[in-house]
Amino acid sequence: MASPIASTSRTTLGSLLRSSLPSKTAAPRSTLLTRGLATDAQPSSTEAAAAAVEAVAAAPQSAETNTADDALEKRRLRRTVMNQLSDLGSTQTRANSFRPHKLRLNPIDAHKLTLSHLVASTAQVGHSLSSLKSANQPYIYGQRHGVAIFDLERATLPALRRAASVVKAVAERDGVVLFVGTRPGQQAAVLAATKRLGSNGFHVTAERWMPGVITNAPKLLASAILKSMDDIDPSGAGNTNRLASQTLQPDLVIVLNPVENSFAIREATQANIPTIAITDSDVDPRSVTYPIPANDDSIRSVELIIGVLSKAGEEGLKVRAKKLDEADKIERKVNRTLQRRIEGANFDPRTRSQPSQMRRESEQDD
Repeated sequence: MASPIASTSRTTLGSLLRSSLPSKTAAPRSTLLTRGLATDAQPSSTEAAAAAVEAVAAAPQSAETNTADDALEKRRLRRTVMNQLSDLGSTQTRANSFRPHKLRLNPIDAHKLTLSHLVASTAQVGHSLSSLKSANQPYIYGQRHGVAIFDLERATLPALRRAASVVKAVAERDGVVLFVGTRPGQQAAVLAATKRLGSNGFHVTAERWMPGVITNAPKLLASAILKSMDDIDPSGAGNTNRLASQTLQPDLVIVLNPVENSFAIREATQANIPTIAITDSDVDPRSVTYPIPANDDSIRSVELIIGVLSKAGEEGLKVRAKKLDEADKIERKVNRTLQRRIEGANFDPRTRSQPSQMRRESEQDD
């Protein structure tokens, strides 16, 4: 059976060929018939002139009709092709198509994340099988051309959603989240994620992690703290010594490239700080509290993951603000109720203007 697309293509080709013929060939049938009758019957000059006028008047109308038919045929062909493509399952448009900058500027929620987003960001591609860690075997779907392929449905997607829930819970409890990404190309995503968390987000985008930032913070950060306190209060007043001896620790550390930042993971583990990291196939997932098995070499994959995590933290901050607002309303309501009860208990019906205690105090003053 012939394909409907092929039949419509042949129809359109025929209409285009008819429109491309010379104008004398495209003369209407009535004009040719009039000319044939005039030749056979050899009419007079008056009849010939009348036939010529009719032919000239009918020619523009026929040309306009052919142009309208061609436009209608093109619209019908386009509608047929679009209907057939939609039946095949192609629903991609400009609004829902994959564009890398959308993941950084407007990340999606964790519950809206699908396998298509992960596949488009090449999160399933790992390293060669020669560098595969044995602890990553449960997360591997298979191999292709000697490269390990992660199981996105059973490993990556659940792990990313679990990590997003952890970030949301930490932000909801007013926790501090530290983003660590030191590879070239990760700075823009890290800065956007930190800005999304506001005062609860910090970042490290230097060339490398400075060992001792968490475990030896008083000595490493003493000069910076002293300088900042001198700018605020030149006299000091004893606050600088207290801040210099204080250990500054985040509540959660998110590492985008754990191979180069193994010291950061080690220090956070030593300080009992939970860690989230993108663990590629050459990274041991047991070194991280919440591993996300995915490709850490792809900028698209990193932007997708850090965008989802920062969006979860932003939702946690919104939930916290809403709860604080509700608690403030309840507290104001309770205070108003207590105030009314106190005023009712101190009200003296005989004076009707002053409480009994105030009346006794006024009598003593007199």
